[in-house]
Amino acid sequence: MATRSKKLNLYTYRDYRKFLYDWYQAAKKQRPPISFRSFSKQAGFRSPNMLKLVMDGERNLGEVSLTKFINALGFNKEEQEFFRNLVYFNQSKTHHEKNHFYQAILKSRQTKLLKPIEQHQYEYYSTWYHPVIRELIESPEFDGTPKWLAQQLNPTIKTIDAKKSLELLEKLGFIECYDTNRWRQTEPIISTGPELKSLTFFNYHKNLLKISYSALDNVPAHLRDISAVTLGVSPQDIPLLKEKITAFRQELIETISHQSHSNSVVQVNIQLIPLTKIDSTEVSK
Repeated sequence: MATRSKKLNLYTYRDYRKFLYDWYQAAKKQRPPISFRSFSKQAGFRSPNMLKLVMDGERNLGEVSLTKFINALGFNKEEQEFFRNLVYFNQSKTHHEKNHFYQAILKSRQTKLLKPIEQHQYEYYSTWYHPVIRELIESPEFDGTPKWLAQQLNPTIKTIDAKKSLELLEKLGFIECYDTNRWRQTEPIISTGPELKSLTFFNYHKNLLKISYSALDNVPAHLRDISAVTLGVSPQDIPLLKEKITAFRQELIETISHQSHSNSVVQVNIQLIPLTKIDSTEVSK
């Protein structure tokens, strides 16, 4: 079976079940073809359809079964480590665990060679000030230096961090240098799978919440608005409230888009958080 795994590039996958499905489809066409039963026999499982159960998401892999899969798939040492991290990344139940295993995936030598932009995407959404700097470069007061950017942020950051942020934004295609020390925004589309999108956006909003928390002590009241309203609702009301919030966000964007110049950046956080247990089946999608 070892030769069959070589037909696919494991390092391009971020869903191990999808890899197993593609691997199996390719292996069925080999001579001799593989079957669920023959795989189970090779791996040492009593269940003849263990591979199918895992592929279909009906079973997870624990340490023992994962080792059996790794041996049956014929991975080398580097592939074994990557596949193990990929499995635990997909099966993680908390964002803390997902971050841990995803960072291990990004550190893989093959990931750096095949998907160098992925590391930059992860870093962009995991650090609060990258989107802010992207907005600041449009300020007419921007002198083109990282030092100016670092001093404008609240809380401030190091000049070297502002310089690295510019480099990251340029690598991602979010900004471009069109003259000496002059930058402008571009409008690229970053596309990630749902698994990665969920993780990166979680990191992004978690960092924003930390900034909002510190603003209570560090930002004068006349420059901020942190308020809350507690409502008694039925589960069916939640989609309506989310629609109202979405419409309000769009209204803010349209209002500001008509302004010709901006020399400051603000963050508007709108949070809808259940304060009691809600049966998710009662909330319409």
